[in-house]
Amino acid sequence: MGILKFCLPLIFPLALKFITDDILVSQSTANAMASTREATSRIFGWWTTKVAALLPILGNGKIGLLNALALTMLVIYIMLAIATFYRSDLAGRAGHRLVFDLRFDFYLHIQRMSHHFFSTQRSGSIVSRFMSDVALAQNFVGSALTNVWMDSASLIFIIYILFYLEARLAWVALAVMPCYVVLIRYMSPRIKKASRASQEKLEEISGDLQEKIGGISVVKAFNQERREARQFFHANHELSDMFIYNVHLSSWNQAISGFLTTVAPLVVVWIAALFVLRAEMTVGTMIAFYSFLGSLYFPLQRFSELGLIVSNSLAAIERIFEYFDIAPQITEKPNALTLSRLRGHVCFEQVNFAYEQQMPTLLGIDFDIKPGEMVALVGASGSGKSTLVSLIPRFYDVTAGRVLLDSTDVREVTFKSLRRQIGLVLQDSILFSTTLRENLLYGRPQATETELHTAAEAANATEFIKTLPGGFDTVIGERGIKLSGGQRQRIAIARAFLKDPRILILDEATSSLDSESEHLIQEALARLMRGRTTIIIAHRLSTVVEADKIVVLQNGRVVEIGRHDELLRRGGHYAFLARRQFRDTLPLVQAAA
Repeated sequence: MGILKFCLPLIFPLALKFITDDILVSQSTANAMASTREATSRIFGWWTTKVAALLPILGNGKIGLLNALALTMLVIYIMLAIATFYRSDLAGRAGHRLVFDLRFDFYLHIQRMSHHFFSTQRSGSIVSRFMSDVALAQNFVGSALTNVWMDSASLIFIIYILFYLEARLAWVALAVMPCYVVLIRYMSPRIKKASRASQEKLEEISGDLQEKIGGISVVKAFNQERREARQFFHANHELSDMFIYNVHLSSWNQAISGFLTTVAPLVVVWIAALFVLRAEMTVGTMIAFYSFLGSLYFPLQRFSELGLIVSNSLAAIERIFEYFDIAPQITEKPNALTLSRLRGHVCFEQVNFAYEQQMPTLLGIDFDIKPGEMVALVGASGSGKSTLVSLIPRFYDVTAGRVLLDSTDVREVTFKSLRRQIGLVLQDSILFSTTLRENLLYGRPQATETELHTAAEAANATEFIKTLPGGFDTVIGERGIKLSGGQRQRIAIARAFLKDPRILILDEATSSLDSESEHLIQEALARLMRGRTTIIIAHRLSTVVEADKIVVLQNGRVVEIGRHDELLRRGGHYAFLARRQFRDTLPLVQAAA
């Protein structure tokens, strides 16, 4: 369809030549290129004669031939309109489909990335590559790939026709082609470099903007609106300067290519007129040749413009594939096992872990948790508690040693079968900007309405859900902003109830809550922990006292293991932490000791 769209219009200049030399002019110039004229006349003369004979209504003689030619061109232009529609439609579909596949594959790749990737990349930067870079890549598909081969086919065809009409004039017309090549080779790398710099700056601004909007309460609390506005102004001004420089380069490219496109026909017409005056060319040939020049220089000029599009698009595509080139640190083995329902036995065997080489975070961790036990991890901030529990669902992999679940190394099983048996309730529960129902069903979409209400009741969430305007169908805002901290925690607990995990990880789930919310959540957690292996990271003494086992971490090592009263009597690091962190319960600590 694309070839038809670009090649069908090339028939008209030849038809115009036939009208001029054979219909309007009774006798051609004696020294003109008779062979060319006769060949053109033979083709169009035969066709128009046939059409005029089949349709007597068109008239006789030259009028009949002229009407037949006009009717033929009308049919050709109808075909051209149809070809134009299908070419645009199919090219657009192909471009959007390819970009859809690119964006979806990019999303799947990002999902496969390990936690280390997300800890080193800003979420706004990732989103920027998803949206702006992929949009630029779409220009490459929609404009470059679909046009280059059609422009090339059209160019080859038109060059053939020009040499067929007048070889000497064709060489004159093609004299500007090296200038286009030089222009593209000079401008493209500069535009690509400028485009990449602007995209990187846009990514930086997107990341910073997402952080500041997410933390707008902090900005307002510290009266930093003007400071943030000033920083955004300078960053946005720098980005604007980058875009303007890119526009500057593009404008030069368009100006030079436009100059070449306008000057070249002037030279061609000048020389063609000399040929006509010398009786070396017919007027019809000159008119046809001039008409073909637009079809010659339009693809050339568009090649130059495509150089801009390709340069911008390639810079974006390179940035996208920079992420594609990053391999996930945590991968699933091709022959990974499907983990059956666990009893809940967790064992750490001489586990070492480091986020960065030469900087170990965990060293020689060696202890086990029996099925159904409640184990508390205690230690100062940075001692490795959260890192340790993140090894169980394989958010990170050990650098040495093993993490075993029911005697099976977690690296030997599929992610899905592993993580569906592990429930997480974090200090800052992550809720999505959708309805309460969808947040609750996130871990188990197939749960029934009865199971949903049962989980909400067990989490002490039913009472406050009834007060919401839409009940379970209330939209709770980004990160659950419309709910209080205690309400968000109860929703997270209800979500864990629905998932029904064998292993439960509570990462400071009751910290920073008022006493009433803490009481409700403690009740809900007690129900949730019943019959499950539970690992708790907490500074609340009430939770630590009830633990079957307390593991004390210091600088990434296990320094003590035991029950609350045993550890207090030893007077070691746990006793020190208890006296320092729980001053309000110091009499209880002393009595237990």
